[in-house]
Amino acid sequence: MFKEIIESVKEKVEKESGEIDYEKVLNISADTLYGVMEENESDNIEELKSRTLEFEKRNCKRWELGFQKLEMLREISLEAGMEFQSTFLKDKKYEQDPLLGVLMRQHANACRVSGEIILLLKGGYPDGALARWRTLFEISVNCLILRKYGREAAEDYIRHGQVKSVEGMEEYQKTADEMKREPYLDEDLISAQWIKEQVTEGEAHFHWARKYAGFSKLDKLREDIGLGKWSFDYKLASRNVHADYYEMLSLLAMSESEQDMLLAGQSNSGMVEPAHMTAIALAQITVAFLTTYIEEDDGLDYTDSTIFMMLIQKYVDAVGDKMIECSNKKI
Repeated sequence: MFKEIIESVKEKVEKESGEIDYEKVLNISADTLYGVMEENESDNIEELKSRTLEFEKRNCKRWELGFQKLEMLREISLEAGMEFQSTFLKDKKYEQDPLLGVLMRQHANACRVSGEIILLLKGGYPDGALARWRTLFEISVNCLILRKYGREAAEDYIRHGQVKSVEGMEEYQKTADEMKREPYLDEDLISAQWIKEQVTEGEAHFHWARKYAGFSKLDKLREDIGLGKWSFDYKLASRNVHADYYEMLSLLAMSESEQDMLLAGQSNSGMVEPAHMTAIALAQITVAFLTTYIEEDDGLDYTDSTIFMMLIQKYVDAVGDKMIECSNKKI
């Protein structure tokens, strides 16, 4: 089609002007092609949707039992968080508690990210799901560190978030003109930078966890709360976040491929690891939240939370078992 349109346009331009203006030919050809594609766009997209839905049906048929367990685990975790929230908010002394507030928000984030992972798995993108698991794992590390070091660490975690927001403003300001965005007013930026200076006390690389754990890097923090064994999985997930070079056959989605190929779309292979790893991380985050002050005699009733945690552990195990069972089924 490209050649035919270009030749047609070239003849027309040459006839009109007596010479060939190649820039004009290319511009007119691109406009013509865009018009043709736009005219048939709805039909093409409907066909694409149909193929995608057919794939998703086959994918979900193969992994149905595992996906079902993972979705149910997410719903139970969400319900457990909501129930615990309603419990501690009944007590006035916990309404503004920084540790509960931070863990509550991180748990909500984890439930949302888990939902994203489930959609990626159902859609046939296990490596994308693994990349999102990296975020879930980082939330888990943060929650367990916060759970270990308590209220003061949570307060510094909030302050660290304020610092990151100011740094975001500074970066925005650097590029605003070039990106044709409305820059911040100077007084607003100066005010934000003053807050940053107060929070960090002039420290160039302020980090909320250093004062408590003695370090700020994730690899050290995960060791501090017993998650050092996840180092390989985290590194593997990071490759899908960054633009490193790697062979297609190293992808989870290519794990059952009998030949090398350029995978540019969906696959119904490689779902076991990201699904089970998601279940484990979500459970860790949920348990950290549900047991925030369980060691203290604080008057909170942890009966429902305990039952939820027992149920969650059963579902974590079930996700792993069912995903392995489904992996042996070819559709």
